[in-house]
Amino acid sequence: MRQVADNVFAIGTRGHNFYLIKEGDEGTLIDAGCSKEWPKLMRALREADVRLESLRGVVATHAHADHFGLAKKAQDRGVQVLVHTDEETRATGNYAGRFSATSKDLTYFSFHTLRNMLPMVFAGVMNPTFTDIVDTFEDGERLDVPGRPVAYHTPGHTEGHTMFHCADMGILFSGDGIVTMDLLGSSKHPQQIAEVFDLDHAQAMTSLDRITHLEADLILPGHGLPWHGSPADAVAEVRRGSA
Repeated sequence: MRQVADNVFAIGTRGHNFYLIKEGDEGTLIDAGCSKEWPKLMRALREADVRLESLRGVVATHAHADHFGLAKKAQDRGVQVLVHTDEETRATGNYAGRFSATSKDLTYFSFHTLRNMLPMVFAGVMNPTFTDIVDTFEDGERLDVPGRPVAYHTPGHTEGHTMFHCADMGILFSGDGIVTMDLLGSSKHPQQIAEVFDLDHAQAMTSLDRITHLEADLILPGHGLPWHGSPADAVAEVRRGSA
């Protein structure tokens, strides 16, 4: 675990992040890591002095295995799990369609792919988990959990992909809509995730229009290091890189 802002902590591996927001003795998880990371989460909660029973929610940007792996285990222990309404079938394992990229889509002979992806493999990314039921939110909804994140529906990576804006903290949690690590390469700047991981790469780019007006000075992505700057500047850099 590493502190990335006041009362905000990043958990995960070299290849992926999920986040703990602490508010008093309560907490919110933004995303829920991979399926084998429960001990890592427990250590993080102890270090942050947040009890499991004081977690107010797991708030997921989307339900891919590197963002939703611990959701079921948390829910079984009384923690509320929330996804955008368009992500419900993915979260509950009832999705019909191409759920995500598979090992057949990736070039594992690439040094960069191996370096970035293997830690996630060991963390359980190849073993997706689902919840039996899930609570849902709508676009624009302010969630009643520590950090008071406002949901911005940004489809493209998945149908229900959502970014979370914590205005009082000056933070945008960007999930896989904006990342700062190329999982298949070496670049480390605001960018779209590699197209092979997206449901609709073009729609994911168009969705970035929804966040350019937001006031924040820190972007916390699902993959890569924190990026200091506004959402508008991050989006501009994403678009320059894809031109």
